[in-house]
Amino acid sequence: SDDKSEEVRAAVTRTLGLVVAFIDDADKYNQCYDLVVSSLSDSDNVVTDSARYVFLPALAAWAYELQVLESKLLSCLLVQINNHLTKVSNSLSGNDDVDKVLRQEEVLVMWVSAYIALLPWQIASLLQSGPFAIDARPEIEEEGEFTSPAAAEPLLDLAVIVGSGDDVVRLRALFHNYTSQESWTQWKEVKWLLTDFLPKLTDFLIQLDVGLAKAVSSFVMLLHSLCTLLGRSFVNSKIRPFFNTILSPENQTDRPSSARVAALSSALLPCFVGGVLNCFPEDQSVLTSTLHKLLSYMALNVLPMESIQISFLMLSEDKRLHTALVEVLWEALRSSTVQVRCATASLIELLIKDMDETLVATRFVPALVTLASDDDMAVRVASVGGFGSLMECAKQKSLLEKAQVQLATFLDDPTYQEEHAVRVEMIKTLGRVGPNAEPVFRDQFVLPRLHSIAERNNSSTNRTKRQDIALELLEAFRTLSCCFIAADQVAEYLLPSLRCLLTDIEDIAPDSTEAIKSLISEVEAKSSSDTSSSHRTPSAAEQGAKTRFMRALMRRDSSQSLASTLALQPGQPNAPSPSPKVSTRDVRSFFRLNKQG
Repeated sequence: SDDKSEEVRAAVTRTLGLVVAFIDDADKYNQCYDLVVSSLSDSDNVVTDSARYVFLPALAAWAYELQVLESKLLSCLLVQINNHLTKVSNSLSGNDDVDKVLRQEEVLVMWVSAYIALLPWQIASLLQSGPFAIDARPEIEEEGEFTSPAAAEPLLDLAVIVGSGDDVVRLRALFHNYTSQESWTQWKEVKWLLTDFLPKLTDFLIQLDVGLAKAVSSFVMLLHSLCTLLGRSFVNSKIRPFFNTILSPENQTDRPSSARVAALSSALLPCFVGGVLNCFPEDQSVLTSTLHKLLSYMALNVLPMESIQISFLMLSEDKRLHTALVEVLWEALRSSTVQVRCATASLIELLIKDMDETLVATRFVPALVTLASDDDMAVRVASVGGFGSLMECAKQKSLLEKAQVQLATFLDDPTYQEEHAVRVEMIKTLGRVGPNAEPVFRDQFVLPRLHSIAERNNSSTNRTKRQDIALELLEAFRTLSCCFIAADQVAEYLLPSLRCLLTDIEDIAPDSTEAIKSLISEVEAKSSSDTSSSHRTPSAAEQGAKTRFMRALMRRDSSQSLASTLALQPGQPNAPSPSPKVSTRDVRSFFRLNKQG
């Protein structure tokens, strides 16, 4: 197992799985477990896969025979998960670099996947030890309801483990009939599931940073697989109420305890939503009603919204749920509470890019228009980002024109001229949209509008507001400077804007002037090199530079998200203002890049 060749180590691992099947000496169990841990900890995926799909199931069969599957093997895997989760959490709280955190996350995901591999063995143990296992075959109306889900490997197939597909149907039907009774007696394996496994899993998920997308997804898969194997009746009577007790208040007006705040702000929420509530299509109404209640409760109590945003984002990956998610948003949109409507606006901004354009045109755009005309200014401010997202994703000219008209209104309408929050949100949105929207929109709208804001900011007499706008402009221009912009646009808008910004920075943050001067020099040099062919196609080097910058920017956003999520604490509302919203860009970029990369 210490050989340098991964093929040799993988072959040894598979051979050990075969050998374990013939060992009768129970005293050797711990040694075999140590070998499994060593194989699962290998640096090569070929070896860890061999351990997960061959060696580990073989050890599970032996543990089941020794009647220590739950007490030893599964409990030890939970200890491993906890240890690696603690390492990830410590790295986050210690502000370790992102690469280190993501490497540790990969290890954590591997151990969660190892537990998932043994779920069929856990369910087989639970079914075969029940007080009904020796009963005759029950009457079954819908046999498909109790068939075994497809397995990735034969040794993880529930039908192989218990004997046959017919045995699986019989045992699951008996389990369903028995546990559906008004009163029934729990046996050892069920008690371990409900009083040992679920509480420990809950503790893990509360500890898990919600921004760690791969880890969150792996726990969602664990819960989803478990619920699928247990069946709808047991999940609705035992599993769902267990999580509801922790997450959902009995009364929507109750102030959340510190424990409930921690649970709602953690990975527990998206894992419950994706792994339990979204397990059975027949329960979609429960899913949507719970989402609405949780969204309203969290917004009303000014809790961090990242966990509910991640929940919606994960569900939106399933196109079959799009209409249901839109209905939840519209129900929240009709809320009489400002915070709930603001939270809805942030979700629309997050989800609109993943939706079918017909749904965008018929449901999302009317929702944004409703928000933009809200009586409360905070809700209107919250709608700005949604119109920006529409500019990024829409293909229909009519939708693009609607978005542009509304964004222009936010800047030109006298109602908003003295609204500092609107101006700051517009700068953020234009800076985000600029690199991704149509070039004509960037050249004819984004750059001129930002230039106008930069000029106006030079004459601002409010130092705090001037600083806020200057810092947002700096971020926006940094992003835009990496786009290919025609030389005449650079000369007319970008460089004059940067010089206005330099004037602000020299006054309010003189230590940062060198950064602005350096950016101006870079833009001037680029403009000079492009003068001879201002409308040419950007070179491969320029495109590469842009790509590198955007990746660095996303990585930086990811790092900020990782470092800040654990530090998020519930705030207190000072006025009827929107609940604190995590940057949609941070949520989307970190969640998507982490999950895919």
